Amino acid sequence: MNAPSGALKKKGRPFVSSNLWVPLLLIVLACAAIAYYGYEVVDTLERSVAANARAQGQATAHEISAFIGREQERLQAFVAEKDEGIRKILSFPDDWPAIDALQGSLRRMFRGALAFSITGPDGEPLFEDFEGLVGPVCQASMREYAQSMGRQPEGVAIPPIHPVPGAYHFDLISPWQLDAGDSGLFFVSMSPGRIAEIIDAAERASGNRIFLVNSADPALIEVSAAGARDVLGEDIRLDADDMVPGYFSADLPGTGWRLLVLPDGEALAAAVDKVYINVAALILALLVISAALLLVIRRFEQRNSSLFMRSLQSSVSRQRAILQSMVDGMVTIDARGRILNVNNAVTRLFGYEQKELVGSNVRMLMPDPDRSAHDGYLRNYLETGKSKILGSGREVMARRKDGSLFPVLLTLGESVEGDERIFVGILHDMSAYNDAQRKIVAQSLAIERSNQELEEISQIASKDLQLPLQRITMLGATLESEFASSLSGSEKARLRLLAEDARNMSEVVKGLVDYTRVKPEPTEQQVDLDRVLREVQEDLATVIADTGARLSVGPLGMVSGNRKQLRQVFWNLVENAVKFRDPTRVPEIDVSLATDSDLPADADPDQVTVLVRDNGMGIPEDQLEPIFEAFHRLHPRDAYPGAGLGLSFCRKIVERMGGHIWAESRPGEGSTFRVTLPRALPG
Repeated sequence: MNAPSGALKKKGRPFVSSNLWVPLLLIVLACAAIAYYGYEVVDTLERSVAANARAQGQATAHEISAFIGREQERLQAFVAEKDEGIRKILSFPDDWPAIDALQGSLRRMFRGALAFSITGPDGEPLFEDFEGLVGPVCQASMREYAQSMGRQPEGVAIPPIHPVPGAYHFDLISPWQLDAGDSGLFFVSMSPGRIAEIIDAAERASGNRIFLVNSADPALIEVSAAGARDVLGEDIRLDADDMVPGYFSADLPGTGWRLLVLPDGEALAAAVDKVYINVAALILALLVISAALLLVIRRFEQRNSSLFMRSLQSSVSRQRAILQSMVDGMVTIDARGRILNVNNAVTRLFGYEQKELVGSNVRMLMPDPDRSAHDGYLRNYLETGKSKILGSGREVMARRKDGSLFPVLLTLGESVEGDERIFVGILHDMSAYNDAQRKIVAQSLAIERSNQELEEISQIASKDLQLPLQRITMLGATLESEFASSLSGSEKARLRLLAEDARNMSEVVKGLVDYTRVKPEPTEQQVDLDRVLREVQEDLATVIADTGARLSVGPLGMVSGNRKQLRQVFWNLVENAVKFRDPTRVPEIDVSLATDSDLPADADPDQVTVLVRDNGMGIPEDQLEPIFEAFHRLHPRDAYPGAGLGLSFCRKIVERMGGHIWAESRPGEGSTFRVTLPRALPG
């Protein structure tokens, strides 16, 4: 066929081929997932820090409030217990032993107690153990508290603490009853050291910074883990930068303080940075690995593409060589009937050069009327899509360059290449086939005439030869009986020999006639071999009984064949087994199906093998094949009568049914005849 000159050209490929877009998209999604995971981790960290600050703040606020509440309850109990000593001091303000005793008891009772003061119902100090301890703020608080008790003597909430600016202490207040029945106040100034210890323990446990700040001025630190403002120096105010995200604040009821919990911003920032660094490193590693994999895939694609192109070029070359070496011609045409390609067989068949055909209309290879009608056929198919020969074979006449015609088998096919429709025709020269067909027909006629002549000969042998032979036999018997007294012994022997030869010749003629009359009969019948063997056993019942033979028949099943002819086959085999028995032992004949162990590995599963075994005299190894020839005998006729055609009949019948028959034997041990027959068709 014609082909474009040069090798197939490789088109430029983009760096990222279409089959890599999905992996790239997966890589982008993986990077986005990692980034989102990092964002979620950071958000979880921030929420965890905020939750930790809240939990720690609530716990610390509860602990400080509980501490103040306990101290308040202890103060009330102390006032009740020391009521007599308090009254004694109020009665005798200069009784320093009593004052020292009360101070000692108070400081033993309250760690961090600085001083105490006793007021009247109006909140004015009646006694102070430290001159000037009660400043204006304390006096104002005590007056307000005393007045509220005057209005509501019962159920008045006692303010547990109130910070005093510049004094760096907080106060515990407990009411007590004066002699006149009025309520006064017992006022204790406490150091905030105990509260600082609580804050310090909370900071150690949580890692957060915790402060008590002024409620009115939240930037002003009142108490920290280091202590009150008296130990903080200049660091008593918080900056805006100190208020890191996630901080917690809550007012302490009954105080002028607010609890503020600030997470460790540097630790949080370091943790967040570590998460982002890990995420960036993971994304970078993923990108590097992905880039390496994509590069490897790209290299493999390029290598495979190169191998594919070389393989394709090799395949095209092989196909071109195959098409050019085809015995049959191949023509490719377009939708207008123009020849696109032809192979060498076309040039050989039609006598044209390839350049004379390519580009010409294909009708130049056709004789009339196909030459004139071809374009119309093609146009009709393109318009209707109907064709009588497309996709099938059809014998047509073709026209050579010299004008001679020859028959070809034309097979048409169609393919679509882009927008173009291509038609391919395969042309097989039928000249030799048609000549062979004519010879086969002539030979069939000759065989048929030969069979007719053979039939005529068998009829002649049956009618014209049997009668003289019968007359010779009868004449010999008549002469021997009527002239017995006048014939000598040698003459009588000759008459008997003549009669015997005539009888033998009659059997031969009868066997020959029977052999020629074995004709192919329908074999597509379901034959029950078990029934066939029962009929054979009934036919030979007398012979079997006279010889004492034992015949056993196993289940044989169904085969495909001709029942009448199969009966003849097994009749001959069983009759031979009885006839050629070993006189020294009782004849035993077994008919059964061959088992898997009896069959060769390549046995045809569609065939059934029947075994006919006997314990007769056996057959020499060199006679196992000749015994199936017509008229072949192993023993003299006078010892074992017969025409020598039985096994020949069996082979002819079995082979015409598509089976085989052969023998296996050892002299003196018996013989086995194997008969393979087509298995019965299902249904």
